[in-house]
Amino acid sequence: MPPLDVDAIAPEVVPGIRVLPVLHERLDLAALTRRLLDTLDPAVVAVELPTTLAEAAERAVARLPKVSVVISEDEPDEALVWVVTPGDPLVEALRWARKRGRPAHLVDPDVRYRHRRRDPLPDPWALWSLGPERYLATVRTLVDRAPHDDADILRERGMAHNARRAADSHPGTLLVLVGAAHARGVAEALRGPTAAPLARRRRSQVTVRHLHPDSLTALMPDPPLAHAVFELLRNGHLPESTDFAATVSRRVELLAAGLKLVTGQSPTEAAERQRALVRYAAHRAHRRSPDGAPVPDRAALAAVVWRVAAASYGEQTREETHSWQRRLFFDFSRRHARVQGQLVPGLYEWAVAARGVADDNLAWEVFEAARCYPWQEEVAELETARVDGDMLQLGTRTVRFRRRFFRVKHRPVAVPVRRRPGPEDAAEWLAGFDGEGICSYPPEDVVVEDYGRFLQRKAVAILSAERSRSEPFTTSMLDGVDIRETMRHWHEGSLWVRQLGRAPGDAGSVVVIFDPDSDRNAYPYLMSWLGEHDQESDMAFYATDPTEQVVGPGIMRATYGGFMLTYPPGRLFDVWHDPDYRHARSKPEVLLMAAVDYSQHKLVVHVAGRPPSPRLQAYASSQRKRIVHIPLGSLSPAALRRLRVVHVLHGRDKRAIARGYVW
Repeated sequence: MPPLDVDAIAPEVVPGIRVLPVLHERLDLAALTRRLLDTLDPAVVAVELPTTLAEAAERAVARLPKVSVVISEDEPDEALVWVVTPGDPLVEALRWARKRGRPAHLVDPDVRYRHRRRDPLPDPWALWSLGPERYLATVRTLVDRAPHDDADILRERGMAHNARRAADSHPGTLLVLVGAAHARGVAEALRGPTAAPLARRRRSQVTVRHLHPDSLTALMPDPPLAHAVFELLRNGHLPESTDFAATVSRRVELLAAGLKLVTGQSPTEAAERQRALVRYAAHRAHRRSPDGAPVPDRAALAAVVWRVAAASYGEQTREETHSWQRRLFFDFSRRHARVQGQLVPGLYEWAVAARGVADDNLAWEVFEAARCYPWQEEVAELETARVDGDMLQLGTRTVRFRRRFFRVKHRPVAVPVRRRPGPEDAAEWLAGFDGEGICSYPPEDVVVEDYGRFLQRKAVAILSAERSRSEPFTTSMLDGVDIRETMRHWHEGSLWVRQLGRAPGDAGSVVVIFDPDSDRNAYPYLMSWLGEHDQESDMAFYATDPTEQVVGPGIMRATYGGFMLTYPPGRLFDVWHDPDYRHARSKPEVLLMAAVDYSQHKLVVHVAGRPPSPRLQAYASSQRKRIVHIPLGSLSPAALRRLRVVHVLHGRDKRAIARGYVW
């Protein structure tokens, strides 16, 4: 890339004063601002922020990379709120000046301004492909067409006056950063005489609060992970690389020996994982600016988020993501962004796409990866504020605010991801393991039982279809007209009728094998339990160890490798210790042999990737039963994914609270 054309990007409108148009809170413009400042090296910096926030702005900028929110509540106006993020070009200018000891001025007059501008501006990511000069030229052309009124003119003249005063106070070049919509007006005002505007000189209530980490996604137009990458790259150097395995989330585990201790990620380990994720993203999602310095690449960040989220999703759910899901994820999120006038999707589009190609669990992992910002803790030296949409929660009161610094794309709605609860303290979840026994979660039982009955009906339908026949109509309509055969023989002018077959019996036990567990280690948890009522079957299954995935107080999560259902309940012996099955060669064979033994009907339903061996078919025939195989791939992946999860509760009392922790 050629070096920056300073005169085209920030033209000198009057001797000693240059004006740079920016888009508020957009990461790519912050990276460009950093590169321009290093190239131009101005003596003074001025930014489009209210003059009454000077002291609070200095305090908030000094806290970076911790994100702050500057709040002013002066009646009768609505609250003025400014979020101080690393990826804001105005904030970057103030940080640059502060580090080098250069004067920095806030030049926007504090006047009443109620406009919500929605200028149709191109995605800032385009400046790296078009070049900063062409991109900013396009922006200037678009904003010049937008209407201006007296309030805009008043602010622009006030900014020009304050900028001229700042230039007169310090020798050297002054760089003024203003919103793109006001750049031309400020430049024209600087070329003529200026006067001090009639504006508020000070505000009685201006506070700086620490922003809660859960509120970052509500206020940042770019994903927090992108801001974190920018923070690492703003010094112009790539950080030390990290191992990908360190970026994957870990389960909360429970030591099995006596259930004595909850283990897993401590706050320190979780913070280290976030730092590793940011370092990994910095290496995988950066591009070179015109002067060769690394800058964040939001387009490449999607690949980082997908890889980390898919690996965490596989660890948490034992579900593998496939190439078609990855392809659809990128395609859908890209199209979703284009519909909204953006080139590059963000956190919202990623979460929606992930939920579409898989489920809420993958969407959560994508959300967790994209909102990673390791410097933002829940507790800081300042009071913490929470923001949800346009509501600001300040501890004991809630304020509805109107932000003065508007972005191109504003979405005051929550990201559509169900939040996954985590333990505030390990002892709180440990206290839940005080029940005398374990039990299942009834809503999951209903799903499994309903699907078992569906498989029984499907098996009977398969055998009935195999025994049906069609023939030309002669004297009897049999069971009705066979439309398909009639159309095939239409040229013969004959009518075909169909006689439905009859299955040789009803379906009894059901066996579903998701994973045959060939290495015999992936699913060590073996269990047989009895139905609690007449509508529930007895069940035997093998699954992952639930103590490796604690999701709530006394609530554990496991993933089925396979299970067997048999009706009616109350008859099942512990099949895993039954000597009758000592010759079984695998866990699926144990379940299928038990299904044959306990089935009270002639048909035994078998769902798996491969049909049962001839040896097991002969075993069923010896008991005058028949195994009906249904290929696993012929069933709905979404239904199977939902079916494969089981939650183990430590005591029936946990059923009352399990809804909030089951995912």
